[in-house]
Amino acid sequence: MVAERYRGAPRLNNNPETGETLCIGCNLCALACPENLIVVGWQRDDATRRKVLTNFTYDTSRCMFCGLCEDACPVDALELTQDFEMAYFTREGAIWDRHRLEQGPTPARYTR
Repeated sequence: MVAERYRGAPRLNNNPETGETLCIGCNLCALACPENLIVVGWQRDDATRRKVLTNFTYDTSRCMFCGLCEDACPVDALELTQDFEMAYFTREGAIWDRHRLEQGPTPARYTR
């Protein structure tokens, strides 16, 4: 059993109705992170005059799982989940892109 307040693998939440990401590109999570491991990229949509998220990277190898990024998010787009299996064979595997963050961690299934 994992502790109730355990903070593990990060995830970018999507809107369940539209399937679009909840991230509004405000960059508050990156500013709140003491390790500077979050990079948020966005562009301004000329039609709607809103920011559109283009890329989002999260370096889990440097993260200390403090939860400050999660607390800073005004729309609850970023979440630290209860998942704890984040082992990789290379350092590049620890840098999660937007697709990996939206998909969430996929635990390995071992079979014989």
